[in-house]
Amino acid sequence: MPLTVEAAFNRAARSYDRLRRQLIPCFDDFYGAAIDLAVEFAPPGARILDLGAGTGLLSALAAERLPDARLVLTDLAEGMLSRARERFAGRPVPVEFRVMNHLDLAEEGAYDVVMSALSIHHLEDEGKRAVYAAMARAVRPGGVVVNADQVAGDSPEMEARYWRHWHEAIQRAGVPADEIAAAIERQTLDRRAPLAPQLDWLRHAGLAEVECRYKNVSFAVMAGIRN
Repeated sequence: MPLTVEAAFNRAARSYDRLRRQLIPCFDDFYGAAIDLAVEFAPPGARILDLGAGTGLLSALAAERLPDARLVLTDLAEGMLSRARERFAGRPVPVEFRVMNHLDLAEEGAYDVVMSALSIHHLEDEGKRAVYAAMARAVRPGGVVVNADQVAGDSPEMEARYWRHWHEAIQRAGVPADEIAAAIERQTLDRRAPLAPQLDWLRHAGLAEVECRYKNVSFAVMAGIRN
């Protein structure tokens, strides 16, 4: 049976967080840029949607900076959200969990921040455009949409350099061979797209002041504001 995104991440749920810093060579700057954007645009008591939240890593980082925020975490993989529930157990932050496909997002003007990390790149380009449009509708005027994700190189040669850079970096970090193999298997599900068209898709979704706030090889943080 072909590997699916849901199956792959349910299977990886227990060990997913353990090697995040090694599998993401620019971890602190990458996640830090995304959280800085959320903090910049979140009013007191902000309502924040984390789309494709996985184990809740991005939301947990947001909650450290925005302790009065109200969080909604969604993910297709129940196993990943189970880990997120464990992460937030006992914390005073109000959190709602939803097992949900990205494409089912239909709320309008419900959130101050709509964010996602390392999830939307699993969709085909048509799906990415649809999700960006849904994210733009879901955020309130003056709110921000943030996607911290992996992007493809602009050419096959650039893409090959991106993969080589990542592989060499995780080998230097000492990631075990079986974990590298598992990460590479999950990446067969990736449908990465270059940065420039994704910024255009965010603009076409109706967002203003669209920017790439941070980029390190294939890791990029994109954002736009709803007028």
